[in-house]
Amino acid sequence: MICNVGTLDRVVRILFSIVLIGGALYFIPATIPKTLILAVAVFLLASGWFGVCYFYKLVGLSTAPAKSALPE
Repeated sequence: MICNVGTLDRVVRILFSIVLIGGALYFIPATIPKTLILAVAVFLLASGWFGVCYFYKLVGLSTAPAKSALPE
């Protein structure tokens, strides 16, 4: 799979997912909102970790630097 998430975007996604997971586990007592927030956090964590965002792919965006066509 081609990486379409840049370095800064990846760091922000991972940090934000950690904040969401901590906030959901410690501050939200209701089950349904906690589950939804954790689902979003897991999506952000996975996309940050692997560097692939399927939403970006769907709309044709990329924050990753363009690769050169010439071999190095």
